[in-house]
Parts: sequence; structure tokens; C-alpha cells
Amino acid sequence: MNVFVLPSWYPSAAQPMAGLFVRDQARAVVLARPVWNVVVGSWGHHDGALSLRSPTASLRALAWRLRKRPGWGETPGPLHEVLTPRLSWTLALAQGGASGLLSASRRNLRQAEQRFGRMALLHAHVGFPAGWIASQLAAETGLPYVLTEHMSPFPFPALLAPDGSPIPALRLAFERAAAAVAVSPSLADTIRSFGLPCSDVIPNVVDETRFAMGATDPSRFVFFTLGALVPQKGLDVLLHALARLSAAPATPLSVELHVGGGGPERVALQQLAATLGVQDRVRWLGALRPEQTPAHFARCNAFVLASRHETFGVVLAEALMCGKPLLATRCGGPEAIVHAGNGVLVATDDPAALAAQMHAMVQGAARYDAAAIRADALARYSMQAVGEQVAALYERVVEGAVVR
Repeated sequence: MNVFVLPSWYPSAAQPMAGLFVRDQARAVVLARPVWNVVVGSWGHHDGALSLRSPTASLRALAWRLRKRPGWGETPGPLHEVLTPRLSWTLALAQGGASGLLSASRRNLRQAEQRFGRMALLHAHVGFPAGWIASQLAAETGLPYVLTEHMSPFPFPALLAPDGSPIPALRLAFERAAAAVAVSPSLADTIRSFGLPCSDVIPNVVDETRFAMGATDPSRFVFFTLGALVPQKGLDVLLHALARLSAAPATPLSVELHVGGGGPERVALQQLAATLGVQDRVRWLGALRPEQTPAHFARCNAFVLASRHETFGVVLAEALMCGKPLLATRCGGPEAIVHAGNGVLVATDDPAALAAQMHAMVQGAARYDAAAIRADALARYSMQAVGEQVAALYERVVEGAVVR
């Protein structure tokens, strides 16, 4: 079978972590069905993204576009990537240049079929722009397509009409899909609440070979968090919780918070940490590349995610692959990941509750079985587990057996 993948987000030189789960899922499908050809079509994604807020970023994107040429890329493992470079921009302005992205994707599809023969189906990740692009290519070629949604929150504000309904392009992407997939039950419910079809729930995948259990420093207790430094991630709440924890009854270990990620809120968050008097307990790691994150997961005692909204939470599954217990908010995706055997859930925007559970985690982390946590994560999120689910869905689509 030949499969053509259309990502809305994909790793690039500018943003190596963006859409990494799309690449890993495509690789997982190849591992599940080694005789298949899986081709990812790219327009450059973040490398060619113009920014209204950052003239420097826009200049970099323009320079990239001038020097970049179409062609086939080199990827790890038996996955094929084909690139037709295009510029893109915010969805709020002319829908991010979607017509140009459609043109690039059309060319990528043509290149894939020239090399491997006719594709059996398309797989778009995120309803817009990739889902809309897939709907247009499907109308042109007669190919069926699968749509997997990842948006957080769903849908993005720029994809809502004035009356609060999804814009026609987003609705079309769902309604024409042979199968519409959500990465969590919570997201599936949200999609359906907008009157859109959602036939399957398949979680994001984690390449378990990148992660291993590691020893911790017995003299301290490290909470690790990883994500963009933006309001959605709730880092302000986490810092307030850390301040409360510092004022709580003494714990047997020194408690630290290690923060991985970059973003526009970094300076404000560092100022908040200083105001709260916890700056000496916070280590700001900055933006991390994919190859850097496993070591930080392995060295922490527990992983904490204070997000206000998540459709899934790949970082939670990555922490589990390292056998680490979780402390996360009830914000959508984590509810399907965290259970009594691997962690604790708390309400969003509640620093007191978060601090209480951080204190309990420091006192009782030893009750969690690291090997059991990793084994459970392998059964749910490994390349084999998720790759088989996606491959089986493709087979059902091609056979015409999918029922919404």
C-alpha cells in the first residue's frame, strides 16, 4: 500500500519539536507494515513561516524560501519525505496562505506517485490547513483520506465563524473524510459537539527507543515540565504552587523545578519566580531539541504538567516511557493518560491543589513502580501499539469498511 501523509505541523530546522508525533506515527506505520511506502509531503512548515510579530523570523523565512529547492529528503528509517517549499503565515490572515500550500501538496503528491505509483489513501493531520488540502486533493484524485485532529483548543479561534461555528473549510475537511480521528476521548467529544463526525480515537505515538529509565539524585527531588512558555501551559500556576510548596511543612529532600521550553512568556515567568521567591529552585533549560529531552525525563523524579488545555499531552506519555509518575491537570487529554498506577490529576488553575499534590508526590513517589509504569506506556503508546492501530484503520478505509 502507498500512503501519502499531509501534516499541518512537522519538524523543521526552525522548530524541531513541532509535529514530531506526526513523523513518529508515519514511522510507526512503516514498522507495522514494512512493505508499505509511506510518504510525507512538506512545504517547509515553520522554516517558511512568516511572523507579524517578529520581522527577524520573517526575514529568516524569506531567506529560506529563496535558497530552498524542491526535492526528496533524508529521514531516519524507511520513511520518505518530499518537499515543495512555500511560505505560510497566521491563519487569521488569508487563512495562512492555504492556496499556496495546496499547490505545494499537489506537487508533492504527484512526485510521490511518480516514484511509487498511485497512492491508496491520504492521511491529513489537523483539520486546517492539512485536512482542507486533503479534501481538495481527494476531490481531484478520487483518493479517500483519513483526518487526525490535534488542535488545542479545538478549533482555533481563527477557524470559527462569527456565530461560533467552524468555518466551511474546516467543516468540509471533516465531512469528506473517510475516517475522522481524535487523539483523545475528550477531543472526540469536543469535535462532535460542533456537529462534526469523529469515528475513531487513536492516541499519539512515542518512539520508546528514545527513552529509558534513569537514576535520580538522592539529595533532591526534581519536578520536570516541558512545553512552550505560553499561557495555555499554566506555568504561572506551577510557579505559584512551587511557592506554596516552599512554605509547606519541610520535606526530606530539596525540591527543584526544571522547565524545558522557550516562548514569549519566559521573561514574565522568570520575573514571577523572583517575585514569589522561588527563583533559586527553578532551572530554566530553554528550548530543547528532541535528542536532548530524554535525559531530562530520565533524571527527574516526577513530571508535572499544569496546562489549562491539552488535546493529548505527548510529554506525559514520554515521561511514562521513562517510568516517571505524573502530576497533571484535568484539562482534556491527560484524563485518558493518567491513572492511579502512574500519577495524580488535579483541577486547572488551582495552585493550592497542585502544591498539595506536589508535596504528596515528594513524600510518596517511592510507591510508584517505574517498571510497571513503562510497561503500561509501551502497551498504550509504543510504535508497535499505535502503528498497528493506524495501519489497521488504513486497511479498513481502503476496503471501504469505515462506518462513522
